[in-house]
Amino acid sequence: MTSWGSKIGRLFVEHHRRLEALVRRSVRNRETAADIVQDVFVRALAAGPRATAEDDRNVLYAAARNAAIEHHRREHRRAEIISGVLPEQMHASTSSTEAGLEARQALSALDEALAALSPKCRDIFLMRRVDGLSNKEIARLQGISINSVEKHIARALRHCQASLADHIREEN
Repeated sequence: MTSWGSKIGRLFVEHHRRLEALVRRSVRNRETAADIVQDVFVRALAAGPRATAEDDRNVLYAAARNAAIEHHRREHRRAEIISGVLPEQMHASTSSTEAGLEARQALSALDEALAALSPKCRDIFLMRRVDGLSNKEIARLQGISINSVEKHIARALRHCQASLADHIREEN
């Protein structure tokens, strides 16, 4: 009998392209789809085999569809938060047209900084900072260690701070 690692490797070779195409149709982003499918395989490897090879394959496809749905839910939630909260906060805290312009420029710089991150790093950072999930919850959802979650968050923070350095200095 072959090991689960070998079986999952064969499943990857046989199905990853179809799974990526399935997820890409949903998320409309090649890199995000590849990350989602990779995470599905990582979680499947950690979970272990099912009763039959057909069950293993079915679980992969179901997990990929579910991961795409979860991705959409997170993106929708983030969009709601950004569109609902940030404009109100900006208008409440800006006393002049110039201050409003500066706030919009800083927000635009933050959007660009987040867009420059890898999808996985960005998702982990937003899960923590926007969705308010704990590092443990994120680790479970992503199928990675808590230490890896912390490293992604630190990487995102460093990147955002560097990208926003000019805007931060202007405020002080």
